[in-house]
Amino acid sequence: MTQEPITNKPPSLGAQVSRAVIWNVLFVPLRMLSEIVATLVKLSVLAPASYGLLGIISSTNSGLGTYIDLGTGRALPKFIPESNKIGGRPAVVRLLLVSLGAQTLLLLASGAILVALRGRYLAYLSRQVTQSRVPAAAQQHLVEFIQGSGGLLIAAILVVLLFGIFYDVLMAYLSSFFKQRAWNSITLVVQLLSPLLTVAAILAGWDVAGVVAVMVVVPAVATALVCWQVLRHQRELTAQAQPEDSGRWLPPGFVRYCGVSLLMTGTDFLASAGFALFFANDVIDIAVLNAGVNIVRVMLAYLYTPMVGVQVPLFTRVRAGEGGTLQGAYQSLIRLQVLLLVPGGVGLLLLARPIFALLQAEYVNAAPLVWILVPCLFLESLLTTAHNALIVYEKLQIIIISRLLTLISVPLVVLLLPQFGIFGAALAFGLARVLAGAWVTGNGFRLLGLRWPWQFSLRVALASAAMALLVALLGSAIGLPPAEAGRAARLALLPPIAAIAGAGALSFLICLRLLGGIDPQDRRQLAQMRLPLKRWLLRVL
Repeated sequence: MTQEPITNKPPSLGAQVSRAVIWNVLFVPLRMLSEIVATLVKLSVLAPASYGLLGIISSTNSGLGTYIDLGTGRALPKFIPESNKIGGRPAVVRLLLVSLGAQTLLLLASGAILVALRGRYLAYLSRQVTQSRVPAAAQQHLVEFIQGSGGLLIAAILVVLLFGIFYDVLMAYLSSFFKQRAWNSITLVVQLLSPLLTVAAILAGWDVAGVVAVMVVVPAVATALVCWQVLRHQRELTAQAQPEDSGRWLPPGFVRYCGVSLLMTGTDFLASAGFALFFANDVIDIAVLNAGVNIVRVMLAYLYTPMVGVQVPLFTRVRAGEGGTLQGAYQSLIRLQVLLLVPGGVGLLLLARPIFALLQAEYVNAAPLVWILVPCLFLESLLTTAHNALIVYEKLQIIIISRLLTLISVPLVVLLLPQFGIFGAALAFGLARVLAGAWVTGNGFRLLGLRWPWQFSLRVALASAAMALLVALLGSAIGLPPAEAGRAARLALLPPIAAIAGAGALSFLICLRLLGGIDPQDRRQLAQMRLPLKRWLLRVL
């Protein structure tokens, strides 16, 4: 009697997505805590001038990394599943090798140019320090560091870019196969390791030099971890039945898709604080701008965590007919984001001043930045769900126009920053992002029939308004410490802020439940998931 061969059948699309969201949700508290610690350590321990200088160095790295990426970071989550379906493991390996090789060659060329222009770049850093409101002694210290360690700074930027190439490509690989447990584990290690090493470096008296060293060490560790996870998954693919390999090095449409993705990432950098800060003339202003943007992004990243690495692979598999409908997938994603982002954004708006008072007196001036950026960046995050659907369905003309619309941020920054300072810069790139998001959402409705869940959004908005009344009332009772207050006095604000945030979240859930809670289809999907406290969640929502 012949025994049937044993095949490892891959799980269904619904099971893969549910597992991905579950692991994202389980890692939310740990990722939130680590991200908050990393941000608060830099903002409260480092001097504002040092933080501003590090902001310039980090933005330099981000700008070069955007160019070197060649758009592969956004393209790979779409084309890795397609390559695996068409040609199996060999096709995926070839796609990864081409992506890594092209970026490495571009890094070598960019590195040669940066080394040739290092004198001008280091002079720019020194000028930003000497033109600032920093005391003379602190200015001298930073200028001496720049002049004495300029070569090491250039080397650090290039090494971080090299690790970033491998990290981004391989993390895109993990997301493509819904390996959210591995993805979140690596991200958590990075986010825990960075603040711990940063604190150690600062306490050792290394200041900017120590933080730059951490910027190199942490990506090295992260890249090693993601390489290990990818190799493990490659062995799993080998054990599965493989389709016949076509021998193609690149899947059809990959180069064109990367071109559009490069336009997206490039315009995304131009419509960001990382680009706007190069127009500022004071490292203190740069520090305040970065403080406001980072607080908003920490909160946004925490609230967006369940969606990480899910949208593009989900839309790709829906288009391939592996399960679900486009309209159902879109509305489910929007409802989840509305549920998280609307009350979270309202709470951050109302608690911005106490949160910045936890840090240093100079950063309290960043609170108005939060009032500008929360509506812009949170709304953009909601609107870009249609963007992800359009790009998967290859409506590239719409995507190109949306990215070109973000370029309005460049003249707006030039126009508004001299008049309104860093607040004008924040308004410039915030409005540009909302304009681009509104364009793709409107065209998503027109071309793909994507409809916004208005009834659910109204319920969430009403519950958030009720929550806002409570948070505003309780927040008015918090007294801010004087400018000369020490770190202990500022940390005393943490318990009341946490208590008010908890009371606000509870009031939101109660009001939402009274208004009808979540939609029936979301309730059924939640009931089918394996989640801790599932019965309590179903009762509350």
